[in-house]
Amino acid sequence: MLLLTLLLSIFSFQPFQTEIIDGYTNKMSAFPGDSIELYLNANLSGKHDVQLYDLSERIVFSRTARVFPQSVTHQKTYETGFGYKRTCKIAVPDVPSGVYLWENKIPFIVKTRNPKITIVYASNTVNAYCSSGGKSLYAFNSTENTAAQKVSFLRPLSLPKHSEAFLRWVVKENIKDVGYVVDLDMEDYNNIRKSRLIIITGHSEYWTLQARLNFDRFVNEGKNALILSGNTMWWQVRYNKSKDQLICYRDQKADPVKSEKLKTINWCEPSLGYPIQASTGTDFRNAGYGLKQDNGWDGYKIIADSPLLEGTKLKRNDVLSCRSDELDGAPLTSFTDGIPVVDYQALSFYKVEIVGYDLVQRAGKEGVATWIVFKPGRSSGIVINTASTDWCSSRGIGSNSDIQKITLNMITKLMNNERVFSTDDEPGRIVN
Repeated sequence: MLLLTLLLSIFSFQPFQTEIIDGYTNKMSAFPGDSIELYLNANLSGKHDVQLYDLSERIVFSRTARVFPQSVTHQKTYETGFGYKRTCKIAVPDVPSGVYLWENKIPFIVKTRNPKITIVYASNTVNAYCSSGGKSLYAFNSTENTAAQKVSFLRPLSLPKHSEAFLRWVVKENIKDVGYVVDLDMEDYNNIRKSRLIIITGHSEYWTLQARLNFDRFVNEGKNALILSGNTMWWQVRYNKSKDQLICYRDQKADPVKSEKLKTINWCEPSLGYPIQASTGTDFRNAGYGLKQDNGWDGYKIIADSPLLEGTKLKRNDVLSCRSDELDGAPLTSFTDGIPVVDYQALSFYKVEIVGYDLVQRAGKEGVATWIVFKPGRSSGIVINTASTDWCSSRGIGSNSDIQKITLNMITKLMNNERVFSTDDEPGRIVN
């Protein structure tokens, strides 16, 4: 009897279930009604209900298709793509704009044509760090400890870890008139032209020249931006002609492109003529890493009576906890009575305010991370920059109710053109 029980436990009479192991789409984003192609790798061959999940894990669409096991067919699959055979073509269902998951594991963004708020999904950063096929743009998770210079979007990718918590949170908040785009969509200004607010989330590190120009144009036309990201706009990148490959050589001489302005190097390099702080008011060089030994607080020490703090108990000298991997900082002239003073001349903005700061370190040197509010020009929009990779992560908005409240405040005030500076002081005077 014992032997029979053992045999039954080993040899189950349950039929095997068809499961999707991994896969990708030919486009990371599309409008409802657009045709997309799915490339799915299954454990078994057969008919399968291919399902689309929202971030609340609800099934919003299902389509029966024949699936089958796949194998990579290309060399350098990290660069050329996995080369799976197409599983099926699908018309994007008429669902609200948002981040979805095919089979609850393959990210896909549904766009909308007339959002008032546009959230930029950090697809370039996801691809840059992804090691599917053996390599990423980084040595630490690449074969032979050698980074790639080109990585394909046509391979299994994951949700962005530094903004997944925000993406799930914003769905639960049910904020109206929100649309989503991926980094590639920032190449065309029409994708954001009708919005009043653009939100950059998590770890938005890799930007093309055209994307930066369009971001700056948006703000200069009087619209507002909310940067909930750190190490933002650190590398210039470009795409191949078919737009399915991300290119970043990280070396001026190695990059074969002729134009010096398109070299895929740090945006802070003088040869590009387009400093990061011109767009964001901050730079990773001025700050650094938040989880290494430093003299800071693993969060922002508040130094302004900011209206952004409404609904919390935070006040001057309190610390808003937010343990962060990487942070950006505004250029400073000095500390006065223990408070950092912005280098107004270096930024040349119409108005700047530091809400809070943290002491961090990079390359053995102390840096200062700054959560800032600024208005680049008299007729421009306003930018709020929390300058942290983890404001949108599980360490931040995923677990901190104050960050959740402040984020709602920032979105609401920027959308309604309410006061976001602590004072009405004239421009040229730092309001800290």
